[in-house]
Amino acid sequence: MFREQFGLNRSISEQYLLYMVNIIQGNWGYSFLYGLPVLAVIEEKLRWTLVILFPSTVLSIFIGMAVGAYSGWINGSKTDLSVLNFMIFVGAVPSYWWAMLLILIFGFHMNLFPLGGYASIDALDVGVRISDVLRHAALPITALTISSVPGTYYLMRNSTLQTTGEEYVLTARSKGLREMEILRHHALKNAMLPMVTVIALELAQMIMGSVFVETIFSWPGLGLLTFEALRVRDLPLLQGIFLIDTLMVILANIVADLSYPFIDPRVKVGESV
Repeated sequence: MFREQFGLNRSISEQYLLYMVNIIQGNWGYSFLYGLPVLAVIEEKLRWTLVILFPSTVLSIFIGMAVGAYSGWINGSKTDLSVLNFMIFVGAVPSYWWAMLLILIFGFHMNLFPLGGYASIDALDVGVRISDVLRHAALPITALTISSVPGTYYLMRNSTLQTTGEEYVLTARSKGLREMEILRHHALKNAMLPMVTVIALELAQMIMGSVFVETIFSWPGLGLLTFEALRVRDLPLLQGIFLIDTLMVILANIVADLSYPFIDPRVKVGESV
């Protein structure tokens, strides 16, 4: 009965074909833990992951690129070395350690933010409800942002270093332009080009980091759902979660590739950079 229900009595090729048909039709099986369709469970949790994943991704990209560009532009200075050493330290610390540190300082000692969860009140007022959710999301967003900034910083710093010796930079300096003006209007645009693909790849790291952060903060997203599914060996749910994570990374890479022609007019769709 079990083998017939899950199609295990068929050949490998038939099982794979049946699997692909079910994926396309949205029939991803039933969760052992929730007793509901896998896709329905994931849809409920995905929105909460996006609540912290999207702002933390934007913040880490903005901070990492800004600090990395400036650090690469002043390469070798005391400020550059200080920032570089600080980023090495930050990057060496795992995301769950930052999460616990933020809880200890801002949640326990200073009592500025909630220790976990996603809401503490069931208010009818939408504004109060949103404000409460944002207070709960502040520390998870901060933990994910801190752990993701160093990767963007390293790449942006190296990319900026490669542009400092270009002829157009030397020409701009010979014209008497200020250093920050050269960086903003000339070097930065070209240094940002390799970052497009890297940003898409970092999304995968953010998703993996969210598993630890969401578990520590009891945030009801895909990360905590992954931990719960692993704990009870809910294989259909785990397959669905990994499939969603894979699709998100693939979609991010497609968007990155399609955005190249808009960032650099020299690049056309179908051509390599």
